[in-house]
Amino acid sequence: VLNTCTVTGKTDRSCRNEIGRVRRSDPDSRLVVTGCYAQVAAETIAAIPGVDLVLGNVDKTKLAEHIEGLLESSRKPTAATLVTPYTADTVFAGDFVTHFSGYTRAFLKVQNGCDSRCSYCVIPVARGPSRSMRKVDVLDQVRLLTERGYGEVVLTGIHLGWWGRDTDEGPLAHLLRALLRETSVPRLRLSSIEPLEVDGPLLSAATEAGSRFAEHFHMPLQSGSDTVLRRMHRPYSVDQYTERVLAVREAFPEAAIGADVIVGFPGESEEEFAETVELVTRLPLTYLHVFPYSDRPGTEASRAPTKVAPEVISGRSARLREIGRAKDADFQAGFAGKQLRALVLRQWSDDGRLVSLTGNYIEVLVNGDEDIVNEFALVVPRRREEDGRWEGELLRSRPTVDAGAASTDATYPQFESSDRSKARR
Repeated sequence: VLNTCTVTGKTDRSCRNEIGRVRRSDPDSRLVVTGCYAQVAAETIAAIPGVDLVLGNVDKTKLAEHIEGLLESSRKPTAATLVTPYTADTVFAGDFVTHFSGYTRAFLKVQNGCDSRCSYCVIPVARGPSRSMRKVDVLDQVRLLTERGYGEVVLTGIHLGWWGRDTDEGPLAHLLRALLRETSVPRLRLSSIEPLEVDGPLLSAATEAGSRFAEHFHMPLQSGSDTVLRRMHRPYSVDQYTERVLAVREAFPEAAIGADVIVGFPGESEEEFAETVELVTRLPLTYLHVFPYSDRPGTEASRAPTKVAPEVISGRSARLREIGRAKDADFQAGFAGKQLRALVLRQWSDDGRLVSLTGNYIEVLVNGDEDIVNEFALVVPRRREEDGRWEGELLRSRPTVDAGAASTDATYPQFESSDRSKARR
């Protein structure tokens, strides 16, 4: 079973290459392709030799049933396709997640789909309209994951800040407060969130959470030019984005603040690119995810008459990535020698050191026994290594609980050995 992505043309090619690789490695297997690329390009995938079944995103929730039927049927020369289109009545669907094999952090999708119409994006077609997991189910899911021993739960979504709009339970700040009040989850982290949704109520809820909230905000920018943002149909201006980033920095002086940037959007001039360079240099961003523009057939941007040359896109991308690396290095260097609260992950470096992760997303390698996996501890970054992680020191004493945490037990749950094994599995 291959679950595919379609966010860029490169991912489409990667998915096709992976289909071929799997078929060559095991030609007698039955091959099911599902996910976003399957949703938007079912016929293209069905024409690839060796594919037996193509399932869209709506239909993959019944994957097991479809596999049973596939195994009972004879192999056909062409793949069967089942791609149910999204409608305005499409509701949030998904099974409860009970474990993440090998992880100490759990990822919970509480929102899916998108109602925005950015001119370069196929996600509304691939994922459908915005829809939310109901609050009662989010609470039950986080309680279950906490009972299973996960030290951190990451809330994810295509348009996370729109959680609750369709169920009249929003905004996201209400959900964050409910989770901190009604569960004992040790630490919550937000995945990517649109800048206009990082508002006063959300920052207040995050501030009140103390150490139970990871000081990490990823706020897509896409361009630092107002003219490009308008062509992209992004719903904010440069000034509005700037205001939100500065509000985060004021509320969380030590937070990691990341941004996505698309380079080479159709018609992007040297002057418009220079505006982006100036903005990301000036703002207190701590890292960048730089994406060369990827043409998506069927989008408005794909029909634009003026395209930026590939070699220009490559040069601009390299320049922004260098700025991002420098900002990341400067930010992390400010924590050298400081005591930081970190979750010890079930992950080891090549030389056997444990990887720990701070709330503001700094990875610190420490020496320690396996019995500290999935525990919060104080770590001290000492020296940054070539891969960006830090050689660090593990302090055995537990970090002080912030006033925002519900209780010591809530912040540092005591797991029996059997519970800790569950978390690792």
